[in-house]
Amino acid sequence: MEIEVNQTPAPPEPHYNPIFERLVNVDQPMAENLSGMIAYCLYKIAKREWATDFFQRNGRKPNETELDEYLRTWTTTRIAGAEKEADAVLLDFAGSVVDENTPRIREDALRGTFWGSVWTSCLAAFLYTVFLIGAAVILKSAGIDLLSIVQSVRSG
Repeated sequence: MEIEVNQTPAPPEPHYNPIFERLVNVDQPMAENLSGMIAYCLYKIAKREWATDFFQRNGRKPNETELDEYLRTWTTTRIAGAEKEADAVLLDFAGSVVDENTPRIREDALRGTFWGSVWTSCLAAFLYTVFLIGAAVILKSAGIDLLSIVQSVRSG
């Protein structure tokens, strides 16, 4: 005698876009993934452009099969290109931030450096003078008269 077990079929695996994992390392902190996230954004922009063009040519949205075909066009070389473009976007942004803030950075550096240097120099001169006076006192207490030595060198 066989017992029939009512088995429910397993739910289908979720359909998702694997490009994200190819561009963004999910095991790294977000701050270290900025380039990958920009590359993914560039991918999404390209996909939107493709879908808009598809709609204009065909008068309808692409179906799942057509979207999967588009996804297959993202080869390793194309993904590497998106990563390089993302790096270029980051470098351009960093350069513009530095260029924009250079006058303020220079002004802050010069303002802070001048007075800091003046006070450091004054303190160094004071400490050197104290050292020389201390050396003269120690030599005098040891019976060495520096003034007589200097005068004998001048007259000699």
